[in-house]
Amino acid sequence: MLKTEKKRIAILGWINSVHVQRWARGLMERGFDIKVISLGGEARDDINSAIIPRSGRVTYITKAGLAAKEVENFQPHIVHAHSAAGYGWWMLRCKTRPRVVSVWGADVIDFPNNWLNRAFIRKVLSAADHITATSQLLKGVSEKLLPRIADKITVIPFGVRVLESFKPPPPPTPPRLCFIKAHNYKYGPDILLQAMTQVVKTIPDIQLSIAGVGELTSLLRKMTTDLNLDANVRFVGFIDNAKIYDFVQEHHIMVMPSVMESESFGVAVLEASTCGRAVVASRVGGVPEVLMDGQTGILVPPTNSEKLAEAIIKLATDPELCRQMGQNGH
Repeated sequence: MLKTEKKRIAILGWINSVHVQRWARGLMERGFDIKVISLGGEARDDINSAIIPRSGRVTYITKAGLAAKEVENFQPHIVHAHSAAGYGWWMLRCKTRPRVVSVWGADVIDFPNNWLNRAFIRKVLSAADHITATSQLLKGVSEKLLPRIADKITVIPFGVRVLESFKPPPPPTPPRLCFIKAHNYKYGPDILLQAMTQVVKTIPDIQLSIAGVGELTSLLRKMTTDLNLDANVRFVGFIDNAKIYDFVQEHHIMVMPSVMESESFGVAVLEASTCGRAVVASRVGGVPEVLMDGQTGILVPPTNSEKLAEAIIKLATDPELCRQMGQNGH
């Protein structure tokens, strides 16, 4: 009896991305043969991959031929590009059909900031046989860029590992907050510190753990000292995704004060919710699709440190409400 050949899918995406890894593993678990072709990153033992080294600012263009050759050698039945920008260019160089592109956020929100970039993204979307978007927001943005793709776009949200059960919240005193994002203006860590100056007036012993690193780290440390928050704020550095759940469960509330619409989904909200923790987040981008305001957390206007402080105080001074919202989120 002849053995049925596995369907092969070539994924064009950054191998270090936990989302690309989940796509690859999920398809492998469903019986597909997968190969990830990545610009930079580190090879993994559990995922077949080809790592193409970076070499300058236009590597996506200069290495497109090499990427297409990797795809051709793999002889896939489907090519799937994760991001319509750089990896979308690689998809255009591939002869394999059908071709799928997943829009992630910045590729359709920030990148099309001039006529040339808009024309390129439209070309990628037009050339795809199907498109996936991580949120309704991104579906709408993509359709606005190229209305005729409406009949070939599907919303497939990013997933997270769901905990069947979670640790109970720590003792309510002192209340503990956490922030888990890159230290970049678009994620609002500076606004969070400004809000903390108001919060400590009501809750002097409240604690904030700031995870992550980035271009603002030094500035944030200086702000913490200048605002007399050294006793309330600690910087814990980068936390590997595999340890995120343990970190979140050491706290009562996760705070996500993003200011940009390119916060296209809000994976961190779901990670906090599966840990049974309430969330305070800005009403931006796709975040309202995963945070039920007043039920699993509180949505606040972006860049408004006063409203952010009010929401934090509301949850931090009402342990039962905080616990119930976390339970609802799970």
